[in-house]
Amino acid sequence: MANNKFTLMLEGSPYEIERRGDLMVVNGVEFTFAMKDGQPVVGGTPHPVKLTGNSAEVDGIAYAIEAVGLEEPKGPSKSRKATAGAAEAAGAVTAIMPGLIIKILKQEGERVEVGDTILILEAMKMQNDIQAKVAGTIQQLNVKQGDNVEMRQVLCIIE
Repeated sequence: MANNKFTLMLEGSPYEIERRGDLMVVNGVEFTFAMKDGQPVVGGTPHPVKLTGNSAEVDGIAYAIEAVGLEEPKGPSKSRKATAGAAEAAGAVTAIMPGLIIKILKQEGERVEVGDTILILEAMKMQNDIQAKVAGTIQQLNVKQGDNVEMRQVLCIIE
């Protein structure tokens, strides 16, 4: 399941963030939260957001950001697992971060080309197009609309 709690470092100051359904809790203070036209609406007010690398532009103002606590937990493992890069090279499409599958655009059996959008993953209230990195046919689709996914979870396999 996706992590609903994390720390957002905004210009070096920590903000404890937790999602509780239609509420966003920031440092213990609850705000109503929704998405409209791909943009977050907090307390009834829309806030245009653009993410680029380690910065975010919110309402036209740029901020240095870092999310802490969204990393995949590391623990001892007795079995060897393929790296995300090896999985992708073999045709697996993986989640880029924890989130919610909000739309599936391609189905099993469909042919895709490099760059085709397969599905849309909502993460940190931003919509992310998950694209094919190889051309081929979708052999296995492992998620459905409404599923919560973890970072590096295999979403589909293209052969």
